[in-house]
Amino acid sequence: MPKPMTTPFSYSTTYVLDKSHFVETYDASAPPATPIKAYTIAMALGLAGLMLLMLTEIDPFVAWFVVALGGLEAFSVRYKKAWWLGRQLISKAANTELKLTVDEEGISSESIHVKSTLPWNEIKQIESTESGWLLYHKGGKNYLSARALSEEAKVFVVAKAKRVNLKGA
Repeated sequence: MPKPMTTPFSYSTTYVLDKSHFVETYDASAPPATPIKAYTIAMALGLAGLMLLMLTEIDPFVAWFVVALGGLEAFSVRYKKAWWLGRQLISKAANTELKLTVDEEGISSESIHVKSTLPWNEIKQIESTESGWLLYHKGGKNYLSARALSEEAKVFVVAKAKRVNLKGA
C-alpha cells in the first residue's frame, strides 16, 4: 500500500512591528545580568577617576572626565531597555507591517525595509522562552514570537527545535 503524500508545511501571517512586539523581543532575548556584574565597568571607571584625582598630579579635568564616564556607564546599564526600545521605536522598521513565513525551508521575514530568510539548516540551537523561541545561528540570534503563530505553526516549530537541538548535541 503506498504512503499518502503529505503536503509540506507552510504558514504565513502579517503583524505590525509595534511597541509591544519590541518589548517582548527585548524581554525574551536580552541576557540577564546580575546587578554587581552589570555595574562592574561603571564602578571601575568611577574608582579609577577618583584614584587619578587623589593620587596623581594629572589635570583634574581628565580625572573628572573618567568619573563622568563611570556615571554614564551606570546610566546606560540602568536604562538599557528603555534606550534599546527607544532606538527601535524611532527606526524606520517601527510600526511597519511584517510578513512572516514559517515553512519547511526556514523562517522568512519580509517588510518594505527587509527581506530575509533564516534556513533551518543554518540554525544551531533553538531555545524556548516564555513567549517564543530564540534561534541561534552563525550570525547571532533571532527571536520568533509565539503570539504571531497558529497552533499548527507552534507545533511545527517545536518539532523543528527538537531536531535542530538533537543535531547540535
